[in-house]
Amino acid sequence: MASIRQIAKITGFSPATVSRVLNHDPQLAVKNSTRRSITQTAHQLGYQAGHLSQIAVMNLQQSQILVLQVPQDPTRTYFSTINQGIRDEAALHGLTIGKWLTIPDQAFSYRSAQKFQAVVLIGVFERTFLEQLYQYNQNLIIIDDYRYFANYDLVRNNYEAATAAVLNRLYQLGHRRIAFIGGSGYSLKKDGHHGDKITDIRTSAYQRWMQAHHLAAHTYETSWHAEKAARAMDEILQSSLRFDAVLTASDILAAGVYRATEQHQVAIPQSLAVASFDDSQQATRLTPALSSVRPHSYEMGKMAVRLALERLLEHRSVPVQTILPANFIERRSI
Repeated sequence: MASIRQIAKITGFSPATVSRVLNHDPQLAVKNSTRRSITQTAHQLGYQAGHLSQIAVMNLQQSQILVLQVPQDPTRTYFSTINQGIRDEAALHGLTIGKWLTIPDQAFSYRSAQKFQAVVLIGVFERTFLEQLYQYNQNLIIIDDYRYFANYDLVRNNYEAATAAVLNRLYQLGHRRIAFIGGSGYSLKKDGHHGDKITDIRTSAYQRWMQAHHLAAHTYETSWHAEKAARAMDEILQSSLRFDAVLTASDILAAGVYRATEQHQVAIPQSLAVASFDDSQQATRLTPALSSVRPHSYEMGKMAVRLALERLLEHRSVPVQTILPANFIERRSI
């Protein structure tokens, strides 16, 4: 007999959606074409809804997830897009987001996580925080953390490959003196204080690529603000170092680079190529338009919810790491 997973694979819909359609969940809102595709495929494969799958749907309707996030920069659409993906996917499957907290929050305690069927975490939390949280809830799904964990589900971009792709393109265009401006980062403790210093994946990927190509790496670490990047770029332009390209870790930092180059009358891309990450709306508003890596942040949020659903409906206990591709969008800045 065909399984929910087989039908999901053939139709392209999640196992949770397939299960709820086949069990006639009245709270599920899907297109008629979606419902028709699932039911026709199930009929062709001889699927018969059983009592256990109906119980799974009932359990899903009664389930709640907890979302915990690090403080987010409201000017960056990267995190707001992840958040929207979580909300949309949860709504699609009728999964309730019981609480959405920014740490630190007095309403949060490790023990309170027991009340939820899964916990989605956005950002980089201290290892001790995660370990203690895991004692009360084993269904942890972490978004945008590039460290290795053996017990938690992870959803992240392939920023290492994306960094290499940008640098390969700059190299192809003849650039050899390439600087990198990135943001500093720390893991977050329960009380909101900084934990361990975390090297950004883009920074380490840049350094490895430069070493592999026998080129001198020049890394400038700032906070994630345009004015700080502008100050770093100002120092670069006033120094004896001469770069022909700059890669920044976000479009906000790239905006600071643009500001400094304008003040020093350095033409982009004639005298300096600039590339970045995020591919936000700001990238197309800058002049010349900024070349930037486009992460699938909306899909990251959706994928985290799907992983939670797998744990709830299929009782998956083996952790899964999901790496999404990030595409380099080349514009006139290089």
